[in-house]
Amino acid sequence: MSYTGLGVYQQQPPKRPNRAPLWIALAVVVVLVVGGVVTAIAMNSGDDPAAPRPSTSASSTSSTPDPDWQPVDDSQAGLFYEVPPSWKSTGGGASGRIRLTTSYVSRPFTCQGRSMIQAQSMAGSVIDDDAEGVATELVKRIAADGYTIADVPPEVTGPTVETGDGEVVRLSVEVTTKSANACYAPKATISAVALRNGPKVSVFALNVAEGGPHVAEGPSEDDVRRILESVRLP
Repeated sequence: MSYTGLGVYQQQPPKRPNRAPLWIALAVVVVLVVGGVVTAIAMNSGDDPAAPRPSTSASSTSSTPDPDWQPVDDSQAGLFYEVPPSWKSTGGGASGRIRLTTSYVSRPFTCQGRSMIQAQSMAGSVIDDDAEGVATELVKRIAADGYTIADVPPEVTGPTVETGDGEVVRLSVEVTTKSANACYAPKATISAVALRNGPKVSVFALNVAEGGPHVAEGPSEDDVRRILESVRLP
Protein backbone atom coordinates (compact mmCIF):
# COMPACT_ATOMS: atom_id res chain seq x y z
CA MET A 1 0.00 0.00 0.00
CA SER A 2 1.38 3.39 -0.95
CA TYR A 3 0.73 6.49 1.04
CA THR A 4 1.07 10.17 0.39
CA GLY A 5 0.14 13.46 1.95
CA LEU A 6 1.27 17.03 1.49
CA GLY A 7 4.64 15.43 0.86
CA VAL A 8 5.70 11.90 0.06
CA TYR A 9 8.85 9.83 0.43
CA GLN A 10 10.94 7.13 -1.19
CA GLN A 11 11.46 3.45 -0.41
CA GLN A 12 14.36 1.59 -1.99
CA PRO A 13 12.80 -1.81 -3.02
CA PRO A 14 11.21 -2.40 -6.46
CA LYS A 15 7.88 -0.74 -7.23
CA ARG A 16 4.69 -2.58 -6.36
CA PRO A 17 1.19 -2.04 -7.73
CA ASN A 18 -0.40 1.27 -6.73
CA ARG A 19 -3.01 1.05 -3.99
CA ALA A 20 -5.00 3.45 -1.84
CA PRO A 21 -2.97 6.29 -0.29
CA LEU A 22 -2.30 6.29 3.47
CA TRP A 23 -2.31 9.65 5.28
CA ILE A 24 -1.22 10.55 8.81
CA ALA A 25 -3.92 12.09 10.98
CA LEU A 26 -2.05 15.35 11.54
CA ALA A 27 -0.87 16.17 8.04
CA VAL A 28 1.35 13.52 6.48
CA VAL A 29 3.43 10.59 7.63
CA VAL A 30 6.78 12.34 7.14
CA VAL A 31 8.59 13.92 4.26
CA LEU A 32 11.86 12.21 3.46
CA VAL A 33 13.91 14.38 1.16
CA VAL A 34 16.60 12.74 -0.92
CA GLY A 35 18.92 15.19 -2.64
CA GLY A 36 16.29 17.91 -2.39
CA VAL A 37 13.72 15.82 -4.30
CA VAL A 38 10.57 14.64 -2.56
CA THR A 39 9.44 11.25 -3.85
CA ALA A 40 7.07 8.43 -2.80
CA ILE A 41 7.37 5.36 -0.55
CA ALA A 42 5.34 2.14 -0.73
CA MET A 43 4.01 0.55 2.45
CA ASN A 44 4.19 -3.22 1.98
CA SER A 45 1.47 -5.51 3.21
CA GLY A 46 3.89 -8.45 3.10
CA ASP A 47 7.53 -9.08 3.87
CA ASP A 48 10.07 -6.86 2.13
CA PRO A 49 13.20 -8.84 1.24
CA ALA A 50 15.31 -5.66 1.06
CA ALA A 51 14.26 -4.28 4.43
CA PRO A 52 16.00 -5.15 7.72
CA ARG A 53 14.27 -8.03 9.49
CA PRO A 54 12.83 -7.63 13.00
CA SER A 55 14.74 -9.66 15.54
CA THR A 56 13.10 -12.78 16.95
CA SER A 57 15.02 -12.36 20.20
CA ALA A 58 12.97 -11.94 23.38
CA SER A 59 15.47 -9.46 24.80
CA SER A 60 13.98 -6.18 25.98
CA THR A 61 14.78 -3.28 28.26
CA SER A 62 11.36 -3.73 29.90
CA SER A 63 11.29 -5.57 33.24
CA THR A 64 8.08 -7.34 32.14
CA PRO A 65 8.46 -7.83 28.38
CA ASP A 66 5.23 -8.30 26.42
CA PRO A 67 5.75 -11.14 23.92
CA ASP A 68 3.20 -9.53 21.60
CA TRP A 69 5.32 -6.40 21.07
CA GLN A 70 7.65 -6.46 18.09
CA PRO A 71 11.39 -6.27 18.87
CA VAL A 72 13.28 -4.58 16.03
CA ASP A 73 17.02 -5.11 15.73
CA ASP A 74 18.07 -2.59 13.09
CA SER A 75 21.68 -3.57 12.48
CA GLN A 76 22.16 -0.91 9.81
CA ALA A 77 21.13 1.94 12.11
CA GLY A 78 22.83 0.25 15.06
CA LEU A 79 19.68 0.35 17.23
CA PHE A 80 17.29 -1.98 19.00
CA TYR A 81 13.73 -0.88 19.80
CA GLU A 82 10.19 -2.20 20.25
CA VAL A 83 6.88 -1.26 18.61
CA PRO A 84 3.28 -2.36 19.32
CA PRO A 85 2.09 -5.63 17.78
CA SER A 86 -0.29 -3.99 15.28
CA TRP A 87 2.35 -1.70 13.72
CA LYS A 88 3.58 -2.51 10.21
CA SER A 89 7.02 -2.15 8.64
CA THR A 90 7.36 0.28 5.72
CA GLY A 91 11.06 -0.09 4.87
CA GLY A 92 13.55 2.79 4.78
CA GLY A 93 14.55 5.96 2.98
CA ALA A 94 16.33 9.18 3.92
CA SER A 95 15.67 12.47 5.67
CA GLY A 96 18.20 14.97 4.41
CA ARG A 97 21.63 13.54 5.17
CA ILE A 98 20.26 10.97 7.66
CA ARG A 99 19.79 7.49 6.18
CA LEU A 100 16.68 5.83 7.62
CA THR A 101 16.77 2.04 7.51
CA THR A 102 13.59 0.98 9.34
CA SER A 103 10.16 2.56 9.74
CA TYR A 104 6.89 1.34 11.32
CA VAL A 105 3.39 2.83 11.20
CA SER A 106 0.39 2.40 13.48
CA ARG A 107 -2.78 0.57 12.43
CA PRO A 108 -4.48 2.38 9.49
CA PHE A 109 -8.04 3.70 9.75
CA THR A 110 -10.42 5.31 7.25
CA CYS A 111 -11.71 8.89 7.37
CA GLN A 112 -13.67 10.52 4.54
CA GLY A 113 -12.50 7.86 2.12
CA ARG A 114 -8.81 8.18 3.01
CA SER A 115 -6.66 5.53 4.67
CA MET A 116 -4.83 7.29 7.50
CA ILE A 117 -2.46 6.59 10.37
CA GLN A 118 -1.88 8.23 13.74
CA ALA A 119 1.82 7.53 14.36
CA GLN A 120 5.12 6.48 12.81
CA SER A 121 8.54 5.42 14.10
CA MET A 122 11.80 5.49 12.18
CA ALA A 123 15.46 4.69 12.81
CA GLY A 124 18.66 5.55 11.00
CA SER A 125 22.18 6.89 11.30
CA VAL A 126 24.63 9.47 10.01
CA ILE A 127 28.38 10.02 10.30
CA ASP A 128 28.58 12.70 13.00
CA ASP A 129 29.72 13.16 16.58
CA ASP A 130 26.93 15.48 17.81
CA ALA A 131 24.03 13.36 19.06
CA GLU A 132 21.92 16.33 20.15
CA GLY A 133 22.50 18.11 16.85
CA VAL A 134 21.43 15.05 14.83
CA ALA A 135 18.30 14.50 16.94
CA THR A 136 17.33 18.17 16.65
CA GLU A 137 17.94 18.16 12.88
CA LEU A 138 15.68 15.13 12.36
CA VAL A 139 12.71 16.24 14.48
CA LYS A 140 12.74 19.75 13.01
CA ARG A 141 12.88 18.39 9.46
CA ILE A 142 9.93 16.08 10.15
CA ALA A 143 7.99 18.97 11.69
CA ALA A 144 8.71 21.48 8.93
CA ASP A 145 8.56 19.21 5.89
CA GLY A 146 5.84 16.94 7.22
CA TYR A 147 3.38 19.46 8.59
CA THR A 148 3.61 22.47 6.29
CA ILE A 149 0.11 22.87 4.88
CA ALA A 150 -0.58 25.00 1.79
CA ASP A 151 2.92 26.48 2.11
CA VAL A 152 2.17 27.58 5.69
CA PRO A 153 4.67 26.05 8.15
CA PRO A 154 3.47 24.74 11.50
CA GLU A 155 4.24 26.27 14.86
CA VAL A 156 7.11 24.30 16.40
CA THR A 157 7.97 24.56 20.09
CA GLY A 158 11.30 23.20 21.30
CA PRO A 159 13.27 21.11 21.21
CA THR A 160 12.95 20.18 24.86
CA VAL A 161 15.99 18.13 25.88
CA GLU A 162 14.91 15.55 28.44
CA THR A 163 18.32 13.93 28.87
CA GLY A 164 21.60 14.75 27.25
CA ASP A 165 25.12 13.77 28.24
CA GLY A 166 26.69 13.92 24.79
CA GLU A 167 26.47 10.14 24.39
CA VAL A 168 22.68 9.61 24.71
CA VAL A 169 20.20 12.41 23.99
CA ARG A 170 16.41 12.34 24.33
CA LEU A 171 14.45 15.34 23.10
CA SER A 172 11.12 16.33 21.57
CA VAL A 173 9.28 19.15 19.78
CA GLU A 174 5.61 20.09 19.94
CA VAL A 175 3.99 20.78 16.57
CA THR A 176 0.76 22.72 15.98
CA THR A 177 -0.62 22.71 12.46
CA LYS A 178 -2.12 25.87 10.97
CA SER A 179 -4.93 23.94 9.32
CA ALA A 180 -7.18 21.09 10.48
CA ASN A 181 -10.36 19.29 9.47
CA ALA A 182 -12.54 16.39 10.59
CA CYS A 183 -9.80 13.86 9.83
CA TYR A 184 -6.72 15.68 11.09
CA ALA A 185 -5.47 16.06 14.65
CA PRO A 186 -4.61 19.62 15.76
CA LYS A 187 -1.10 18.89 17.03
CA ALA A 188 1.72 16.36 17.28
CA THR A 189 4.74 15.48 19.36
CA ILE A 190 7.89 14.36 17.57
CA SER A 191 10.45 12.71 19.85
CA ALA A 192 13.96 11.48 19.17
CA VAL A 193 16.58 9.34 20.88
CA ALA A 194 20.13 9.74 19.55
CA LEU A 195 23.16 7.74 20.66
CA ARG A 196 26.85 8.08 19.86
CA ASN A 197 27.86 4.85 18.14
CA GLY A 198 31.51 4.85 17.09
CA PRO A 199 32.04 7.32 14.23
CA LYS A 200 28.31 7.82 13.72
CA VAL A 201 25.15 8.83 15.55
CA SER A 202 22.32 6.31 15.62
CA VAL A 203 18.96 8.07 15.87
CA PHE A 204 15.34 7.01 16.43
CA ALA A 205 12.31 9.27 15.95
CA LEU A 206 8.66 8.83 16.93
CA ASN A 207 6.03 11.01 15.25
CA VAL A 208 2.63 10.94 17.03
CA ALA A 209 -0.49 12.94 16.10
CA GLU A 210 -2.39 14.03 19.22
CA GLY A 211 -6.00 14.99 19.83
CA GLY A 212 -8.67 14.97 17.16
CA PRO A 213 -11.43 12.43 16.58
CA HIS A 214 -9.15 9.46 15.91
CA VAL A 215 -6.68 9.73 18.78
CA ALA A 216 -7.68 6.25 20.00
CA GLU A 217 -6.14 4.80 16.82
CA GLY A 218 -2.69 5.93 17.93
CA PRO A 219 -0.42 4.80 20.75
CA SER A 220 -1.34 5.52 24.37
CA GLU A 221 0.94 7.58 26.61
CA ASP A 222 2.20 4.32 28.11
CA ASP A 223 2.88 2.94 24.63
CA VAL A 224 4.82 6.07 23.66
CA ARG A 225 6.86 5.84 26.85
CA ARG A 226 7.60 2.17 26.29
CA ILE A 227 8.65 2.70 22.67
CA LEU A 228 11.05 5.50 23.56
CA GLU A 229 12.45 3.71 26.62
CA SER A 230 13.13 0.58 24.55
CA VAL A 231 15.61 2.37 22.24
CA ARG A 232 19.19 1.30 22.87
CA LEU A 233 22.34 0.08 21.17
CA PRO A 234 22.14 -3.70 20.46
